[in-house]
Amino acid sequence: MSDWISMLSMPLIQNMFIATTVACVLCGVIGTYVVVKQMVSVTGGIAHTMFGGIGLAYYLESVLLVSWFTPMDGALLFAVISALVLSIPTISRRLGQDSVIGVLWAAGMAIGVIFMNLVDYSVVTPRSYESILFGDVLLVGQTDILLMVTVTVAISAIVLWFYRDLQLLTFDETHAKLTGINVNLMKTLLYLMVAITCVMITNIVGIVLIIALMTIPAAMANLFSSSLGEMMLSSIVLSIVFSLLGLILAINFDLPPGGTVTITITVAFLIAFVAKNLSERHGKRTCTATKKIEKIR
Repeated sequence: MSDWISMLSMPLIQNMFIATTVACVLCGVIGTYVVVKQMVSVTGGIAHTMFGGIGLAYYLESVLLVSWFTPMDGALLFAVISALVLSIPTISRRLGQDSVIGVLWAAGMAIGVIFMNLVDYSVVTPRSYESILFGDVLLVGQTDILLMVTVTVAISAIVLWFYRDLQLLTFDETHAKLTGINVNLMKTLLYLMVAITCVMITNIVGIVLIIALMTIPAAMANLFSSSLGEMMLSSIVLSIVFSLLGLILAINFDLPPGGTVTITITVAFLIAFVAKNLSERHGKRTCTATKKIEKIR
């Protein structure tokens, strides 16, 4: 117990828990739209494209000495570009969204690998591939947390302001058009919020595991929620609870935080899914038995 008290008093550990909590709030809000609108592959494509921007930033810093263009700036640039490309109706209709996602996904990763290979390591020491791909929440500082909080508040305000429009867009685009909503603009806004969210949580779970934090808690909440707002709030709570549990397990057993958080959330989802199915089966059996008893009477 004393070890945990002394550990939690360390700024590094405190930042880890705070950053994860903020990331969970952000993912709970945006992840709800990702799950309901079935945008998981879109999120994966945007997330993996960011690797190209990170590699470009390290290359420019080491070879051209461009110090102002940080890896986060590079990730944001590539994420925004990929989100805008995916939101263009003409491109999606002609090529198919899956094909566009595949091209962006592969190209982004390939560009990142090439630029990381061209980095002059005598000038800049970039983060390891493992840290970029699977996250390293211990690298998050107070400045990063402040930025995450600002972005989370801003995106939450946007979602609240356009809640009705985004809700109609998510469930029925045709009905949204009939009500006068600019569907293309709302879709672009949603894609951009997904892109920014991906950038904000990269340090927590890494590029590869972004989909997990963005979708699994929302999918779990969807099992027991009856409305979009309820699903959003449930997703935030479930994400925070199981992510913090994952961090505790990671510290206790000296495991990678990103991977441990992902596995913890996944196990929780599987348990919830099984419990939901068992509950429904039990409900059907009870209903059937009740009907039989009523017929006998």
